[in-house]
Amino acid sequence: MNAVEQQFPCRVGDRVTHRRWTVDVRAAARRAGMPEARMADEVAQMAQYFPRWLLTVAVGRELHRCRTCQAVLVFDDGLRCVECQHADKTAPPAARVAWFGVMPPVGIDGLPQVKASLSRGAPAHHVMGTREGLGVFLLVPLVAAYPPGFPATPVDVSYLREFSQLAPTEQVSHTFHMLGQGRMCLFAPGEWYPAMTAREVLQQRGYPHLIKFLNYANGKRDAFAKVS
Repeated sequence: MNAVEQQFPCRVGDRVTHRRWTVDVRAAARRAGMPEARMADEVAQMAQYFPRWLLTVAVGRELHRCRTCQAVLVFDDGLRCVECQHADKTAPPAARVAWFGVMPPVGIDGLPQVKASLSRGAPAHHVMGTREGLGVFLLVPLVAAYPPGFPATPVDVSYLREFSQLAPTEQVSHTFHMLGQGRMCLFAPGEWYPAMTAREVLQQRGYPHLIKFLNYANGKRDAFAKVS
Protein backbone atom coordinates (compact mmCIF):
# COMPACT_ATOMS: atom_id res chain seq x y z
CA MET A 1 0.00 0.00 0.00
CA ASN A 2 1.57 3.28 -1.14
CA ALA A 3 1.25 6.23 1.22
CA VAL A 4 -0.72 9.21 -0.12
CA GLU A 5 0.15 12.73 0.99
CA GLN A 6 -2.30 15.61 1.13
CA GLN A 7 -1.64 19.29 1.75
CA PHE A 8 -3.63 22.35 2.75
CA PRO A 9 -2.74 26.08 2.90
CA CYS A 10 -2.71 27.39 6.47
CA ARG A 11 -2.02 30.88 7.75
CA VAL A 12 0.77 31.25 10.27
CA GLY A 13 0.90 34.82 11.48
CA ASP A 14 1.00 37.03 8.39
CA ARG A 15 2.15 34.32 5.99
CA VAL A 16 0.59 31.29 4.33
CA THR A 17 2.27 27.93 4.51
CA HIS A 18 1.22 24.45 3.39
CA ARG A 19 0.73 21.73 5.98
CA ARG A 20 1.34 18.23 4.67
CA TRP A 21 0.33 14.87 6.09
CA THR A 22 -0.01 11.24 5.07
CA VAL A 23 -3.63 10.09 4.80
CA ASP A 24 -4.48 7.69 7.61
CA VAL A 25 -6.20 5.10 5.41
CA ARG A 26 -6.76 2.70 8.30
CA ALA A 27 -8.65 5.26 10.39
CA ALA A 28 -10.71 6.37 7.37
CA ALA A 29 -11.59 2.79 6.44
CA ARG A 30 -12.61 2.01 10.00
CA ARG A 31 -14.92 5.02 10.20
CA ALA A 32 -16.35 4.35 6.73
CA GLY A 33 -16.92 0.67 7.51
CA MET A 34 -15.15 -0.53 4.38
CA PRO A 35 -12.13 -2.79 3.83
CA GLU A 36 -8.82 -1.02 4.19
CA ALA A 37 -7.73 -2.16 0.73
CA ARG A 38 -10.81 -0.57 -0.83
CA MET A 39 -10.23 2.70 0.99
CA ALA A 40 -6.60 2.66 -0.11
CA ASP A 41 -7.75 2.32 -3.72
CA GLU A 42 -10.26 5.15 -3.29
CA VAL A 43 -7.55 7.42 -1.83
CA ALA A 44 -5.01 6.51 -4.53
CA GLN A 45 -7.44 7.23 -7.36
CA MET A 46 -8.48 10.57 -5.89
CA ALA A 47 -4.83 11.52 -5.39
CA GLN A 48 -4.18 10.89 -9.08
CA TYR A 49 -7.22 12.60 -10.58
CA PHE A 50 -8.34 15.07 -7.88
CA PRO A 51 -5.10 15.75 -5.99
CA ARG A 52 -6.36 18.85 -4.15
CA TRP A 53 -9.46 17.21 -2.70
CA LEU A 54 -9.41 16.46 1.03
CA LEU A 55 -10.62 13.32 2.77
CA THR A 56 -12.73 14.54 5.70
CA VAL A 57 -16.09 13.86 7.38
CA ALA A 58 -19.51 15.34 6.70
CA VAL A 59 -23.07 15.14 7.96
CA GLY A 60 -25.05 15.25 4.75
CA ARG A 61 -23.45 18.03 2.73
CA GLU A 62 -22.21 19.92 5.81
CA LEU A 63 -18.59 19.36 6.77
CA HIS A 64 -18.08 18.43 10.42
CA ARG A 65 -15.45 20.95 11.44
CA CYS A 66 -13.03 21.43 14.32
CA ARG A 67 -14.86 22.51 17.48
CA THR A 68 -11.89 24.69 18.45
CA CYS A 69 -11.22 26.72 15.29
CA GLN A 70 -13.84 25.58 12.72
CA ALA A 71 -11.18 24.42 10.26
CA VAL A 72 -11.57 21.27 8.15
CA LEU A 73 -10.88 17.88 9.75
CA VAL A 74 -8.58 15.45 7.94
CA PHE A 75 -7.34 11.90 8.44
CA ASP A 76 -3.89 12.52 9.86
CA ASP A 77 -3.00 9.95 12.54
CA GLY A 78 -6.72 9.63 13.19
CA LEU A 79 -9.16 12.44 12.61
CA ARG A 80 -7.74 15.85 13.48
CA CYS A 81 -7.94 19.53 12.60
CA VAL A 82 -5.92 20.58 9.58
CA GLU A 83 -4.96 23.88 11.25
CA CYS A 84 -4.74 23.56 15.05
CA GLN A 85 -4.02 19.81 14.72
CA HIS A 86 -6.19 18.85 17.70
CA ALA A 87 -7.46 15.28 17.52
CA ASP A 88 -11.23 15.22 17.06
CA LYS A 89 -13.38 12.91 19.18
CA THR A 90 -16.65 14.77 18.66
CA ALA A 91 -17.73 13.62 15.19
CA PRO A 92 -21.28 12.22 15.57
CA PRO A 93 -22.23 8.75 14.31
CA ALA A 94 -24.02 10.42 11.37
CA ALA A 95 -20.75 11.95 10.15
CA ARG A 96 -19.58 10.04 7.07
CA VAL A 97 -16.17 9.86 5.48
CA ALA A 98 -16.32 12.27 2.56
CA TRP A 99 -14.27 14.01 -0.08
CA PHE A 100 -14.37 17.79 -0.33
CA GLY A 101 -13.01 19.90 -3.15
CA VAL A 102 -13.79 21.89 -6.28
CA MET A 103 -14.64 20.49 -9.69
CA PRO A 104 -12.70 21.49 -12.82
CA PRO A 105 -13.48 25.02 -14.05
CA VAL A 106 -16.69 25.66 -15.98
CA GLY A 107 -16.63 28.51 -18.49
CA ILE A 108 -19.61 30.83 -18.01
CA ASP A 109 -19.18 33.33 -20.85
CA GLY A 110 -21.67 31.23 -22.83
CA LEU A 111 -24.10 31.21 -19.89
CA PRO A 112 -25.24 34.86 -19.75
CA GLN A 113 -27.99 34.35 -17.15
CA VAL A 114 -25.63 32.51 -14.82
CA LYS A 115 -22.91 35.08 -15.41
CA ALA A 116 -25.35 37.91 -14.62
CA SER A 117 -26.34 36.22 -11.35
CA LEU A 118 -22.65 36.15 -10.47
CA SER A 119 -22.15 39.84 -11.19
CA ARG A 120 -21.70 40.56 -7.48
CA GLY A 121 -19.30 37.68 -7.04
CA ALA A 122 -19.39 33.94 -6.52
CA PRO A 123 -21.33 32.32 -3.67
CA ALA A 124 -19.37 31.55 -0.51
CA HIS A 125 -16.76 28.77 -1.00
CA HIS A 126 -17.10 29.08 -4.81
CA VAL A 127 -14.41 30.76 -6.91
CA MET A 128 -14.58 32.87 -10.06
CA GLY A 129 -11.62 33.61 -12.27
CA THR A 130 -10.43 34.25 -15.82
CA ARG A 131 -8.24 32.00 -17.92
CA GLU A 132 -6.93 32.46 -21.45
CA GLY A 133 -8.84 30.22 -23.83
CA LEU A 134 -11.64 29.67 -21.31
CA GLY A 135 -12.70 33.18 -20.36
CA VAL A 136 -14.57 33.75 -17.11
CA PHE A 137 -14.94 30.49 -15.18
CA LEU A 138 -16.52 29.16 -12.01
CA LEU A 139 -15.12 26.60 -9.58
CA VAL A 140 -17.90 24.73 -7.79
CA PRO A 141 -17.19 22.79 -4.55
CA LEU A 142 -18.88 19.44 -3.92
CA VAL A 143 -19.06 16.93 -1.10
CA ALA A 144 -18.83 13.24 -2.04
CA ALA A 145 -19.71 11.06 0.96
CA TYR A 146 -19.52 7.30 1.46
CA PRO A 147 -22.95 6.13 2.65
CA PRO A 148 -23.57 3.28 5.10
CA GLY A 149 -23.24 0.00 3.25
CA PHE A 150 -20.85 1.32 0.59
CA PRO A 151 -20.02 -0.10 -1.93
CA ALA A 152 -23.40 -1.82 -2.10
CA THR A 153 -24.94 1.66 -2.39
CA PRO A 154 -23.55 4.57 -4.42
CA VAL A 155 -21.49 7.53 -3.28
CA ASP A 156 -23.62 10.57 -2.37
CA VAL A 157 -22.55 13.73 -4.20
CA SER A 158 -23.95 17.06 -3.01
CA TYR A 159 -23.73 20.75 -3.83
CA LEU A 160 -23.05 23.09 -0.95
CA ARG A 161 -26.00 25.10 0.35
CA GLU A 162 -24.64 28.27 -1.28
CA PHE A 163 -24.94 26.82 -4.79
CA SER A 164 -28.72 27.30 -4.47
CA GLN A 165 -28.06 30.96 -5.33
CA LEU A 166 -27.53 29.70 -8.90
CA ALA A 167 -29.78 26.65 -9.19
CA PRO A 168 -32.66 25.10 -7.15
CA THR A 169 -30.72 22.49 -5.22
CA GLU A 170 -33.23 22.19 -2.37
CA GLN A 171 -35.98 20.74 -4.57
CA VAL A 172 -36.65 17.13 -5.47
CA SER A 173 -36.97 17.04 -9.25
CA HIS A 174 -36.97 14.62 -12.18
CA THR A 175 -36.43 17.60 -14.49
CA PHE A 176 -33.02 18.51 -13.13
CA HIS A 177 -32.18 15.27 -11.30
CA MET A 178 -32.00 16.37 -7.69
CA LEU A 179 -32.97 14.44 -4.55
CA GLY A 180 -33.29 17.58 -2.45
CA GLN A 181 -31.00 19.18 0.15
CA GLY A 182 -28.26 19.60 -2.44
CA ARG A 183 -27.93 15.89 -3.27
CA MET A 184 -27.57 14.88 -6.91
CA CYS A 185 -29.60 12.04 -8.42
CA LEU A 186 -26.90 10.29 -10.42
CA PHE A 187 -28.03 6.69 -10.87
CA ALA A 188 -31.17 5.06 -12.18
CA PRO A 189 -32.10 1.67 -10.67
CA GLY A 190 -29.56 -0.95 -11.71
CA GLU A 191 -26.93 1.53 -12.95
CA TRP A 192 -24.69 1.47 -9.88
CA TYR A 193 -22.08 -1.25 -9.60
CA PRO A 194 -19.97 -1.79 -6.46
CA ALA A 195 -16.59 -1.55 -8.19
CA MET A 196 -17.25 2.11 -9.04
CA THR A 197 -15.12 4.53 -7.01
CA ALA A 198 -15.72 8.06 -5.80
CA ARG A 199 -13.30 9.29 -8.44
CA GLU A 200 -15.33 7.64 -11.20
CA VAL A 201 -18.59 8.99 -9.81
CA LEU A 202 -17.22 12.54 -9.78
CA GLN A 203 -15.76 12.30 -13.27
CA GLN A 204 -18.51 10.38 -15.01
CA ARG A 205 -21.63 11.60 -13.16
CA GLY A 206 -20.90 14.56 -10.89
CA TYR A 207 -19.15 16.87 -13.36
CA PRO A 208 -21.69 16.24 -16.16
CA HIS A 209 -24.49 16.95 -13.66
CA LEU A 210 -22.86 20.28 -12.80
CA ILE A 211 -22.58 21.27 -16.47
CA LYS A 212 -26.21 20.35 -17.14
CA PHE A 213 -27.42 22.10 -14.01
CA LEU A 214 -25.69 25.35 -14.95
CA ASN A 215 -27.25 25.09 -18.40
CA TYR A 216 -30.62 24.54 -16.74
CA ALA A 217 -30.04 27.60 -14.56
CA ASN A 218 -29.24 29.51 -17.76
CA GLY A 219 -32.70 28.71 -19.14
CA LYS A 220 -32.15 25.44 -21.00
CA ARG A 221 -35.11 23.53 -19.61
CA ASP A 222 -34.24 20.27 -21.39
CA ALA A 223 -30.63 20.32 -20.17
CA PHE A 224 -31.01 16.88 -18.58
CA ALA A 225 -32.88 15.28 -21.49
CA LYS A 226 -31.32 12.10 -22.80
CA VAL A 227 -29.89 12.26 -26.31
CA SER A 228 -30.35 9.07 -28.33
